[in-house]
Amino acid sequence: MAVTCVCCSTSVDWWVTLRSNPDLPICHDCLAGLNGQRDGQLQLMAGTWLITGFEPIFEVADMTRSVAWFERAGFEVSFHDDTYAFAHRGRDLTIHLAHDTAGEPAGHGALYIHCQDADRVAEEWRRAGLDVDGPRDEDHGRREGSVTDPDGNLIRFGSPLRRSDGLSPGSAGAAGGESRRP
Repeated sequence: MAVTCVCCSTSVDWWVTLRSNPDLPICHDCLAGLNGQRDGQLQLMAGTWLITGFEPIFEVADMTRSVAWFERAGFEVSFHDDTYAFAHRGRDLTIHLAHDTAGEPAGHGALYIHCQDADRVAEEWRRAGLDVDGPRDEDHGRREGSVTDPDGNLIRFGSPLRRSDGLSPGSAGAAGGESRRP
């Protein structure tokens, strides 16, 4: 069921609501705009700069092999040139793939991805033919797994441990605010 965003009047299938106004749906684009405004205000209040994102750089020995691997893992790949590419997953993750021409060894990168459901990530990557380690419950309250690309760059991923009611601590259903699609 589509709703109309109260900010931009666009009909959307996915939206969020505020705990204080659950009858006022806000689309994800407007939510991103509000987050941008918040970040600008925080920067002004703090009097310093804020980190608004980061993108790891993985050294790779064979660009063609690396691009194929990241595409199997569900990333969309774009190229700067024959020696530099970008592996994108959703709107928030970009991994730079740099074919080293200066003699630097490939495969010493690492990345940790916070996700909603580590088991779902592992299942998707296994279906794509990737060798996934885990996930398993860790003592520090996370369920974590990992994969390694063909050059030895490590991607670890983890989600909060599930509560007995099936919700993760701090999830929308557990905390009050929600993101939903009927």
